[in-house]
Amino acid sequence: MGWVSLLLLLPLLLRAGDRSLCTISFPFIQVCGKTLTQGRILGGQETTLIQWPWQASLKYKTHHWCRVTLIHSSWVMTAAHCFQQNAHDPGAWKVQLGSRTIKPHKLSFSYLHSRRVTEIILHPFYFGGPPKDIALAKLQSPIRFKRSILPICLPTSTTQFENVTMCWVTGWGRIKEHEYPRKPWNLQAVELPLIDQKTCDLYYHIGTKLPPFISRIYDDMICAGFKEGKKDACHGDSGGPLACEVKGIWHQAGIVSWGDGCGRPYRPSVFTNVSVHTDWILRTIKSNTFSLMPSKLLFLLTLQLS
Repeated sequence: MGWVSLLLLLPLLLRAGDRSLCTISFPFIQVCGKTLTQGRILGGQETTLIQWPWQASLKYKTHHWCRVTLIHSSWVMTAAHCFQQNAHDPGAWKVQLGSRTIKPHKLSFSYLHSRRVTEIILHPFYFGGPPKDIALAKLQSPIRFKRSILPICLPTSTTQFENVTMCWVTGWGRIKEHEYPRKPWNLQAVELPLIDQKTCDLYYHIGTKLPPFISRIYDDMICAGFKEGKKDACHGDSGGPLACEVKGIWHQAGIVSWGDGCGRPYRPSVFTNVSVHTDWILRTIKSNTFSLMPSKLLFLLTLQLS
């Protein structure tokens, strides 16, 4: 290939590289937040994966550890506390996508949709407590989207959840607080109402000696649940999504972070508020994802110089 031909190709390569970088670095707006079914499942019952195609299992070695959400073909999002003790060893983690069961003997087919984790990024201001309880994990290779594997949308500053009264939590956590040791093998779903921060903080002061001016619910948290309890996220649901439908598109409003027991009165589930961290998520993905086009250009230059 001559220099003239290479120079003629250069603008096309750079433009293609820009498109590739843009596509790789941000969520796939065209397909995110869409499901291939309109059916709804009553809270606490088994559900199908095509209703929640962004739901995935985070495994430490061979054991289901936490839940993660697919937000990009190469990235998943979860709670930082899921990686609290093993963030230094990404190779020990694996993400299982496209299967509604975590039962070991039924996973042979779903292994086709597993990816090892190559990078774990905790929020820089996460120090082991509930605030900033958010983390990103990069997959070894991009996942191909299909009926049961699609990303959820990230909320922006213009996403309005105030008019959304009910959202959904899905996962493989315990159905009852004291249900030891068994957890459901198949994916469960429960519908919960959003609770404003002030009311949620008030609930969490009931029955405690904590002064009301000391908040338990921080600015980067969002709550969902019933005043009387009963339906809730529970042990084993950590890291999963609080999904809210806005104008026919599903957005991840929260990440399961913490709570006081499961299904107790005046103790709703507490989630990391994703919209507070959307800018950090996008910046992190962009700075840690690279276009393939510059390497192709470098390869052409190498051929020319050799």
